Amino acid sequence: MVSELDPDAMERVKTKSPPTDETDFALRVSYVILNSGMRWTVAKEIWNRMRPSLMGTGEVGNTFGHLGKTKSINLVMSNRSEFFQGFRLAWEEGPEKVIEFCGALPHIGGITKYHLAKNLGVDVAKPDVWLERVASQSGETVKELCGRLSRQSGDSVSTVDYVIWKTCQQGWWRSGAFPADERA
Repeated sequence: MVSELDPDAMERVKTKSPPTDETDFALRVSYVILNSGMRWTVAKEIWNRMRPSLMGTGEVGNTFGHLGKTKSINLVMSNRSEFFQGFRLAWEEGPEKVIEFCGALPHIGGITKYHLAKNLGVDVAKPDVWLERVASQSGETVKELCGRLSRQSGDSVSTVDYVIWKTCQQGWWRSGAFPADERA
């Protein structure tokens, strides 16, 4: 059901790999900065205006009005070589180091660092409000829930995260609608 809504998004989640170069890296970081705290449908519309400016000039320009996010995105774009090098070093040390690295980037907070790490190729769940609500129904943390469902389904943790998020985002999941499942 979820994959039918946006098969391309589902495929991107399943095949997520680390950035290939500094521009790919900076664009992924910029998108997550833009998307933080707003509906993805709104972010997608703004991103479609912003991305050509980032690719052409390396700056947000007049495509977006949030000054804090604009400053952070411009900083990432102008320092993409250094940030990408830092990412590569963190990647060599493993997922926890990548998550830690992400948290040190401008405008990336304690929850958003997981979103960014996931977009940079780490197989991790983002413990946002949707996933926290679902996990609490089974008495687990988001990490425990997504890890367990990943093992049971054979899908990646990131895929499980996406399916749960999309289910909630579509309004298909309501607190208390589904009894906590039996643990395997």
